[in-house]
Amino acid sequence: MKSEFYDKKKRAHIYKAIFTYKILTLFLILFLNFVLAFFFFKNIDTYNANREFLAPYYTVVGLRILIVIASIFLDIYILKRTASIEKRLSTLAFLDKLTGLPNRYSCDLLIQEYSESDKLPSLGFILMQLNNLKDINSGSSHKEGNNLIAEFSSILEDVGNEYGYIGRNGGNEFIVLLEDCDNTKIDMFLMDLTKRIHGYNELNVGAPIEVSYSKVLNSLEHMDKITDVISLGYRRIHEIPQILS
Repeated sequence: MKSEFYDKKKRAHIYKAIFTYKILTLFLILFLNFVLAFFFFKNIDTYNANREFLAPYYTVVGLRILIVIASIFLDIYILKRTASIEKRLSTLAFLDKLTGLPNRYSCDLLIQEYSESDKLPSLGFILMQLNNLKDINSGSSHKEGNNLIAEFSSILEDVGNEYGYIGRNGGNEFIVLLEDCDNTKIDMFLMDLTKRIHGYNELNVGAPIEVSYSKVLNSLEHMDKITDVISLGYRRIHEIPQILS
């Protein structure tokens, strides 16, 4: 995941460099043309005295102006395309390719923001895994497993966006961070998510979604470090996982 991120980030930097180069080149061309026009009008009397030499000069200047105008329009087009590509690549660098959710790098960045945050004391953390993903990958195919991940991610994002931050922390790990969180808020989220999963499973459109999870309410744990909150969530899902039902 990290190598994929750095590849996209590198390409984004390349497009940013091209964008900067084109801006500087455009201004340089305009500057040189202003200089040419300035000296031409400054010495207009000299040129008028030698009219027989002006026809070739006007021809060259006219062609130059046409080329510059065409170059300006081309540069504007390239700049717009480059800016669009740079923005897209920068965005993709922070998103999981399969699900469109914030990826591990994004999750790490967000988690770091809570290191010295006044929101940490009231933070809620949920770690989720798909219980049947391993069996589907080995028994059916990885394509079916990816479909299951994508379907669950879509439901999780749709429900979770009303409550807090959702991310795929790599592989079969999904995290939810809830600010100003108490038992009521975290239970409401889990209840809404359970209803949506039940609705999906009743449609029988694919493998059923089976989810285990752990939750941490820092208002009860009183931890001073976000890393301790995350570690507790991972420890609980391995030792005493809960099942959405």
